[in-house]
Amino acid sequence: MSNPKISIIVPIYNVEKYLRKCIDSVLSQTLTNFELILVNDGSPDNCGSICNEYAKRDSRIRVIHKENNGLSSARNAGIKIAKGKYIGFIDSDDYINENMYEILYKNAELYSSDVVVCDVMEVYENKYYDLKQHNTTKYRIEHFTNIEVLNQLYLSTDKSINPMGRGCERWIYAVNKLYKKSLFDSLEYDEGRIYEDEFIVHKIYFKSTKVTSLTAKLYYYVQRPNSIMNSPYSIKRFDRIYALKERADFFKAVRQNNLHEKAFWCFLEVLLWNYKVARLELNNVDNDLRNLKKTLDKSIISLIRNPYISWRQKVMVLFFIISPTGYFFVSNRKIRRLFKAN
Repeated sequence: MSNPKISIIVPIYNVEKYLRKCIDSVLSQTLTNFELILVNDGSPDNCGSICNEYAKRDSRIRVIHKENNGLSSARNAGIKIAKGKYIGFIDSDDYINENMYEILYKNAELYSSDVVVCDVMEVYENKYYDLKQHNTTKYRIEHFTNIEVLNQLYLSTDKSINPMGRGCERWIYAVNKLYKKSLFDSLEYDEGRIYEDEFIVHKIYFKSTKVTSLTAKLYYYVQRPNSIMNSPYSIKRFDRIYALKERADFFKAVRQNNLHEKAFWCFLEVLLWNYKVARLELNNVDNDLRNLKKTLDKSIISLIRNPYISWRQKVMVLFFIISPTGYFFVSNRKIRRLFKAN
């Protein structure tokens, strides 16, 4: 298709069991003017053959076969060849409502929105869902400026500050959105990381003029026991901490002081929790922990000035900076009250 309205990018790796359902949900969309870019990221199973099979059946499908380099690399490869005015992402083990892209596109065009966000429904393997019962014609619409939507990253459902991001995942996920392709003209996903969405979402929102939110649950997020987030704790979880630190530094650089303070509090809370878990569950990570602590050692001024951190908490964090071992020895019981685990 030479002039598609939307480019839908699906990174694919080792998901043979789920891939057909994902692709079929895209091909069943009520909006038909799209291109589907399947990026086979060196999958060791039959995913590559499945992609080629579908490409022969539908001219809207384009396939990229590349060496394995992770989800971010696959998304970047798809973005580079995308022809649509808008871009959408789907994870290859998930699927979507048949009206999803028609609804997102209609609202993007109607309101001249740079990003349109829908709700996500968690679904489980081997469980039947009657998705036709979902009402996709009635939903609440809300519009945000770039700064307003960035503040949503730190709000919970009761509108209190929520640094850990609980309840705010819908704003962070890459997959439940439609983006103007121009947003990615100078942006790309950070390769070799997990929590890849955390590294870029604030930059996308900051470049946006208007972000539109819809309460319709149009994206179906499949819960798998062997997914990264359900796997045993590993040092790769530190990627989220580095992403949150980069976000805090970004807000400071663009002189958004209030967002910087909220982002720094989020970074601090996640760092302390992960530092403690890594000490308890992992071996031979002393060097990784030292490098992680360095990200905080250089931020004492941000800590002292932050209005979202009490003086009692500041004293405890300064104690951590001086002696992590001593900090965890004396605060083993108190830390749960000061910093809730995620």
